[in-house]
Amino acid sequence: MYWESAMKKSAAFTLIEILVTISIIALLTMIGVTNFRVANQKARDGRRQGDLEQIKAALELYRTDQGKYPIGASLPATIESATTVYMNEVPDDPVAAQTYYFSSDGETYTLCAGLELGTDIVNGCGSCGVTCNYKVTSPL
Repeated sequence: MYWESAMKKSAAFTLIEILVTISIIALLTMIGVTNFRVANQKARDGRRQGDLEQIKAALELYRTDQGKYPIGASLPATIESATTVYMNEVPDDPVAAQTYYFSSDGETYTLCAGLELGTDIVNGCGSCGVTCNYKVTSPL
């Protein structure tokens, strides 16, 4: 008889045990989601920096051949001359609401992007959909 009553008491979880378990699972889930979000932001920022470096390389090749940078206040769809294509497709910002800022007078250029994890504000950039905080300029 004693054995049967002891088995009945230990056969189920108590309410406290269930609440503690659910709380621990919720806490671990929140930590995981936060880390995943930050990792995605870092990945998009890395892509932005890589994109601007690729655009910079294409602009430098263009200048080497043409003697000047392409003139404009926005990035063209391609970077090309009459005879040479330097970049088939200029990359877009990974977030649709943001753009890369570009300005060139032929002698110098400025490329800017808004990093999600950057906090510094860069002067000399126009609008890139958010506050621009990463800047690439022509070598002086």
